[in-house]
Amino acid sequence: MSEQVVVRKVQRLGGSSLIITLPKQWAKRLGIKVGDEISVIDEGDKLTIAPVDPRAEKRANSLQVKYNSTVRSAGLGNVVNCAFMNGYSRLDVILEGVGQAEVRKVLEELRSSPKVASVEVGTDRVIASLAPSAEDAPRLLRELNSVLQEMLDATRSRSLESIGVLERRASQLAEATARALRSGQAEQMAVGLLLSLPVMLSDTLRLLAGRQELVDKLKEMVGELVGGLANMSVKRLSHALALAAELRKYAMHAGDAVAVLAPLAGAVEATARALMCQALTAQEPPIEEPLSE
Repeated sequence: MSEQVVVRKVQRLGGSSLIITLPKQWAKRLGIKVGDEISVIDEGDKLTIAPVDPRAEKRANSLQVKYNSTVRSAGLGNVVNCAFMNGYSRLDVILEGVGQAEVRKVLEELRSSPKVASVEVGTDRVIASLAPSAEDAPRLLRELNSVLQEMLDATRSRSLESIGVLERRASQLAEATARALRSGQAEQMAVGLLLSLPVMLSDTLRLLAGRQELVDKLKEMVGELVGGLANMSVKRLSHALALAAELRKYAMHAGDAVAVLAPLAGAVEATARALMCQALTAQEPPIEEPLSE
């Protein structure tokens, strides 16, 4: 794993104690929760912080579910998708009181998922190792943006079949992007929008056939949103926000089939605003040094 460096400001707690905060994504990856004990090791010129429980990181990367009526009704395929998109590397399906016929069914469902790399059978569970994903979220976002732009361009040829093919490709990329972003700092609502964007765009394009000027505006809005998310660009996110507000206002007044733009533009507007605020607040000013006397 590559070394990551984050600067944290030391703060005072009480009369003499000093504290620092841990980045949220680090705590999640290492399985550190409120109330947990951690080791602070003095190594001379540096301090090393580690969880006291060596199994904490492994548990943090594993999702355990009981194979009960809830999981059966949801379907193991959906459970695998949820585990994959939330950044887990392993799924444990607990099989207490489950017969051999159902165990075979569980194995079959897990092995049929493209998101599962391997399956092992334990004493009371089936362990699915999830397929590794590219953790380069910016690269995935650029690729997703490219496919979405191609989908928007497909309206010029009026090819509904090509829109469907591109929709499926964009959905796969959106899931991979969601997985990468879960281990980073993305807003949850941005992940939700990315996952629904391919289907929303596909439906919208079918209803906007022949309205190329609106499709071009839609294409610009999507490009600015996804591109802005890739590098947390305040400029691009603010532009996406302005385009979304403009499209939503137009759709509400125009009515007819154009009204389909309103919910999509509204979702983009809310997401761009949240991401822009996150990007702005992350830009902490440098600490001023006292003037020499």
